[in-house]
Amino acid sequence: MLVGDIPRNNARRYPEKPAVIESGRTHTWSEVDERATRLANHFLDNGLVKGDRILVIARNCIEWPEITFAFAKAGLVAVPVNIRLAPDEMAHIRDDSGARAAVVHAAQVERFCIELNELDVVVQIGGDAVGIEYEAALRAASPVDPAPADLTPDDIQFILYTSGTTGRAKGVVHAHRGMLAQAVDTNLVTEGNRSDVFLATTPFFTAGGMVRTLAWTYLGQTMVIHQRFDPKAVIDEIERSRITFTTFIPTMLQRTLKILEEGPIRDLSSLRRISYGSAPVPPNLAKKAMDMLGCDLQQRYGLTECGGQATILTPQDHRDMVAGKESIRTSCGQETPMCSIRIVDTDGNELPAGDIGEIVIISDANAIGYWNRPQQTAETFRSTGLWSGDLGFLDSERYLHITGRKTDMIISGGFNVYPAEIERVIGHHENVDLVAVVGVPDPEWGETPVAVVVPRSSVDTESLAAELTSLCRAELAGYKQPRRFEFRSEMPLGPAGKILKRVVADDLITVGAKH
Repeated sequence: MLVGDIPRNNARRYPEKPAVIESGRTHTWSEVDERATRLANHFLDNGLVKGDRILVIARNCIEWPEITFAFAKAGLVAVPVNIRLAPDEMAHIRDDSGARAAVVHAAQVERFCIELNELDVVVQIGGDAVGIEYEAALRAASPVDPAPADLTPDDIQFILYTSGTTGRAKGVVHAHRGMLAQAVDTNLVTEGNRSDVFLATTPFFTAGGMVRTLAWTYLGQTMVIHQRFDPKAVIDEIERSRITFTTFIPTMLQRTLKILEEGPIRDLSSLRRISYGSAPVPPNLAKKAMDMLGCDLQQRYGLTECGGQATILTPQDHRDMVAGKESIRTSCGQETPMCSIRIVDTDGNELPAGDIGEIVIISDANAIGYWNRPQQTAETFRSTGLWSGDLGFLDSERYLHITGRKTDMIISGGFNVYPAEIERVIGHHENVDLVAVVGVPDPEWGETPVAVVVPRSSVDTESLAAELTSLCRAELAGYKQPRRFEFRSEMPLGPAGKILKRVVADDLITVGAKH
């Protein structure tokens, strides 16, 4: 089976069933299948061939699933772009991936139009300022199956760029085979069925969004799409469309519960489960959510390189936690059915329960490597499994507990923020001597980046802070902006001269607690 077979199969089985709904528009499964076929043929007719990469630069919209299926049908490779990136960051993805074409939403044209000028083919959703209008492209294209005869499950389905320790994003390469394995695994752990009605509010351009596109359609389910998260709109949608399943981050859960507390009683009886990630939910918040929403909760852990999900803290685990089971309060759950996890030391030796080491993930859903980065691919994607770079331990019941990240990654509002990216920008300023970016706790976002700077001598720090703020706004996505700049005369350094970031972070937390 291939990813493009999902709409084909569903169009055959449930031709008139609603497949995707957004802003009052509905596409049935037969429509999604035909539209995906026509979009695929548009790109093939304009000179693209199997294996060519196409940027997808769009907010959440009804077209996202069919775009994914279109490229999969034709053997083309989707390259989702985070719409919050700065133009320079997007240009890096364009150049590194060697993209020849793009699908861009009208809402992103002004931001990225210059970076699209040199592409061979551009299709614009909602206009024709930078390329052919999306619906016009579909009308003119053939509805004949575009699948190449040599397309196999081992071919690349998409490349998703994730920030790296080098300060530049690197592409994680996923094949059809791996993503279909993740779709099956996800449906197993969520107990999915074809009558499910899903609500998508988080971005499609993330690993979770790409998995969701397949897992939430694999059985012929219905997906309702919101352009962005709005707690009142979510509650209204659950009641109106009889939503059965949605995914949140803890901040979104808190905001939704606040609306329910302050408003009238709502009928949310259709909702059977909420899946969340990025941070644990405390037992008191879990109990409150289960009581007010009347549904189960599940937590997941994963990363882009493993297809998005490797463990699950099940609804029963949440009930046990609320009932007082202390041992799983810091856990992100046990391995999913199709995944195996090992904790190893630096030599790859498996460690006993309770010992902290690197998390190694063995799964058919693992990516096949990094695009154009053979050395990093060899370090991460080994014959023994995916070496995640995350540190943790398995307890005696094989629940996974995350204790740290070798990469110093910051998770802010559900998005991964790598300090090296921010440090790369700040370090280019002529009046910056040293810089360290660390994550500090934030009540709303979980963590937020703070930049600690050692300036060159005789520099006015207020003026420098203003200049660095402007620099970061120009070159970095909004969610990567440092919350503030702290200035120091020196950095704590280790024996080898490396900045001791843990000491820097602890100092910020200590100072913050005093104020």
